[in-house]
Amino acid sequence: MARCAATATLACVLGLGLAAPAYADTASDLAAARTKLEQIGTQTQQIYDELATQTQALDQTAGEITQKQQEIADGQAKLSTYVAGEYKTGGLSLLQVLTGVDDLSDMLNRLFYYGIVSDKQAQTIQEVKELKQQLTDKQAEQEKNVATTQKKVDELNAQQAEAQNVVNSLDSQLQAELAAEAEANAALQAGINASTAEKATVSNETAGTTENTNNGGQTSNNNNQGGNTPAPTPAPAPTPQPSTPAPAPTPSAPSQSVDGGSVVSRAYSKLGCAYSWGGIGPNSFDCSGFVSYCLTGRYCRLGTTGTFMGWTRVSDPQPGDVVVNSYHTGIYIGGGQMIHASDYNTGVIISSVAAGMNNNYIFVRY
Repeated sequence: MARCAATATLACVLGLGLAAPAYADTASDLAAARTKLEQIGTQTQQIYDELATQTQALDQTAGEITQKQQEIADGQAKLSTYVAGEYKTGGLSLLQVLTGVDDLSDMLNRLFYYGIVSDKQAQTIQEVKELKQQLTDKQAEQEKNVATTQKKVDELNAQQAEAQNVVNSLDSQLQAELAAEAEANAALQAGINASTAEKATVSNETAGTTENTNNGGQTSNNNNQGGNTPAPTPAPAPTPQPSTPAPAPTPSAPSQSVDGGSVVSRAYSKLGCAYSWGGIGPNSFDCSGFVSYCLTGRYCRLGTTGTFMGWTRVSDPQPGDVVVNSYHTGIYIGGGQMIHASDYNTGVIISSVAAGMNNNYIFVRY
């Protein structure tokens, strides 16, 4: 309430228009940047989980390949035995089979080409080829998936670093603007005090001049008493009237001096603190204890949400005002955002007013 009066007086004395605090936009941008950083963090965690799952599957395939190596070796041994037997009986020229052979697959193709492999032997050879190819293809596909996911992780890490830089920059900018706002408010208050003192001096001088003029007239009358002009007849005393007691002055609410920038700065300083029922700080708060600290800078309790709802309502809320309903309260920071001691799970956080208050909320000024 005192902040409203001081601002209005300042506007009258200095001829200035009322403007929104300079830090309101920066505070809103900072809240949006923090939200974006949280979203990127959530996406990064999800993609890390996906990468872990894919890496586990790749390791499992590598284990299957190790387990199947013996089966592949057994198939190759059967094939070698068969080739050796055919060579001894003259049924197969080893030179025909091995000339120009680069690997097992090439040798198998040559055996089929010569048409000297039985159905059973052909089936064994084919199973060996297919098993090895299936595992190789599966491993290649999984490696491709892991590489793709790792690329996403790298991109999100880069985005997260960039978002953190934006948050740090805006936070520094906000602190600088809050300091400048506080300095400007102090200078303007000094101007108001100087103007008030000047008015008091002028008033005292005017009163002194009037008193001297009256005294001068009285002296002139006294001088006339020594002449021939008779003294005027005194007027009859007025008839006494019954006195009416003056009405007792209506008590006014105690004046508070609250700077919106300081209130918002205190609110930001407690982000991340825990929620506790009845808490008034310094490391844990309930909603009204948190608002009381932000408004006063002291770890105390001004009242409950019912108390705050009785304060002066405002239709054009500014950063540093209080948003309240019958069961919850917080500090408005501009841009539709508020800082409040939410609940046991989240503690002191930034959220939109609509999300934090649900419904039936009002804005009041301390």
